[in-house]
Amino acid sequence: MINVLNLGYGNAASICNTLEALEYPFELVDKPSDLKPGVLIVPGVGSIGVFAENLLNHGWESHIQNYANQGNNIIGICLGLHALTAFSEESGGKNCMNLLPGKIQTTILNQETNQSNTGWLPFTIEKNFLDQVGWSPFFSRSRKKSLKGRVFYNHIYGAKTKASYSLPISGYEEFAAVVASKNIMGIQFHPEKSQLLGKLFLEFIL
Repeated sequence: MINVLNLGYGNAASICNTLEALEYPFELVDKPSDLKPGVLIVPGVGSIGVFAENLLNHGWESHIQNYANQGNNIIGICLGLHALTAFSEESGGKNCMNLLPGKIQTTILNQETNQSNTGWLPFTIEKNFLDQVGWSPFFSRSRKKSLKGRVFYNHIYGAKTKASYSLPISGYEEFAAVVASKNIMGIQFHPEKSQLLGKLFLEFIL
């Protein structure tokens, strides 16, 4: 089962619509007791300060960590990725869940202009990358060896890392488009807004 965390953020509904179009079993979950084994998608848009407080106040932070420890897959999308890192400089500085390796920090993409990365950029991922980081899709529906195309971004802050368990954002190579280790994955772009490649990517990792 795919569980989509519902904290009232708009992209949760968009993700559910995409999963429905792909005919995956999913549920929009409002509380930790509703979690079922399989996959938890942590979506999010906005600021990490409010998002982290909502996770804490609704009891999600410890349950997400326990869910991961039980071997289930965790996928954070956009702000959901930031929540999986160790620390974000946004909102005056915020400790996050630190589920990804390397104590990754989230910082502003462009210190000089403060401009967001909004729009379409090239993206490539190989099946070998998933094998190297130890990621095992729960459904394993895709038989593709690689994906290549363009994906949609909309963010000002990003996860700063060039580690071997990450794939870079085109044009912002010090920041991760995808970062993954074993059963934890963070995605900076929006697969639910990335049209056909976004759907193929979800099949690739789910």
